Amino acid sequence: MNRLALSLAAVFIASAAGAAEQRLSLEVSGLTCPSCPYIAASALRAVGTVQIVETAYDVTTQQAVFVLSYDDAVTTPEAIANATSAYGYPARLLDAGSGS
Repeated sequence: MNRLALSLAAVFIASAAGAAEQRLSLEVSGLTCPSCPYIAASALRAVGTVQIVETAYDVTTQQAVFVLSYDDAVTTPEAIANATSAYGYPARLLDAGSGS
């Protein structure tokens, strides 16, 4: 039983060691009303491990740029972009840098 516990612990530590916090910038468009940026932000935060680092909203262009951090072992930039698209706010990856 102890060997099994040690083996499971080793697998867990090895998989956690491969994960890294990543950052990306995402441009979200179609934000036509005052509540749209909040809805888009909520959709982003609903994706596992995603945290909003910075937001810049331009009411004139009806676009926002979100700088996000996320765990690349849990989600992908494409999945994050799809989160806002599912609510009708198209998203475009501006950059997907590595590390924080």
